[in-house]
Amino acid sequence: MAQRGSFGADRPSDSTDTRHPATDTSATDASAGDALSEALREVLTLTQLARAALAERLGMPLTNVEAVEHVAMAQGAGEPIGPVELSRRLGVTSAAGTQSVNRLVAEGHMTRGPHPRDGRRQILNVTDSGFDHVMGELAPLLGLVFRASDGLSGEERAGALHYLGRVAAAYRAYLARSAPED
Repeated sequence: MAQRGSFGADRPSDSTDTRHPATDTSATDASAGDALSEALREVLTLTQLARAALAERLGMPLTNVEAVEHVAMAQGAGEPIGPVELSRRLGVTSAAGTQSVNRLVAEGHMTRGPHPRDGRRQILNVTDSGFDHVMGELAPLLGLVFRASDGLSGEERAGALHYLGRVAAAYRAYLARSAPED
């Protein structure tokens, strides 16, 4: 008899099965997708838990840590963002986003400046001290994550990259769908 797994996926019901879905090498091709989905779900859950732990260790609200992350990523990509775009990315109101930005500026983690092409708009930048503050706690985790691929063969890397690319495409497709109207 099959039971519903995470998010409704069918999987065999064997309550004595102690194999970890991510490391179960006896999985058939049909159930391999379930093992991949379970492993991905575990990584996503651990990512959320690590973000919360990071915020606690930094003594910052999670939203502020996420704000620094979004601004730093945009800055690194050469595509600066302003308070309005940051609020959208955080999924908060403009007022809540402004409150976070004000707090981060006051704490020296972020600065506001004029947009290089549109002087009416503002862009946000993470300060060196703000970046160092966050990276001081985040760097050990990033090192562990980067080393997770050590020892993978070219074929294994290609398979992982292909799978993660498809997962990213699924997320992009979901995000591109317009929200239902009220």
